[in-house]
Amino acid sequence: MTTPNGDAARPADIVVDLEEGLMRIDWLDGHESLYELGALRPQCPCAVCKGEMGVPGQVREDTTFSEEQTRVLEMREVGRYALQPIWADGHETGLYTFRLLRSLCPCPFCAVERG
Repeated sequence: MTTPNGDAARPADIVVDLEEGLMRIDWLDGHESLYELGALRPQCPCAVCKGEMGVPGQVREDTTFSEEQTRVLEMREVGRYALQPIWADGHETGLYTFRLLRSLCPCPFCAVERG
């Protein structure tokens, strides 16, 4: 799958429902993505989770997360390029760029595109 660019990676509207654990992003190209916030935790792009400079991260395919690790307390917007979830366990170093979020869209169409 190609990396989203242009309007495909730019949100028109973002609605976060912390109580329900859901986030909806309406993209400028007309696409809508609905995310379960807890499902984003294994995708955390920070160095601790994913690793960096040859050092493996702490999150692997078989990593199991607690309820506290998958509950978002706050969602901060970072500039005009990313969102930063503040997780209930205190983890807050992951910046989820809009390009990353679009590539993680869980809708059936995008899942087929990813293969």
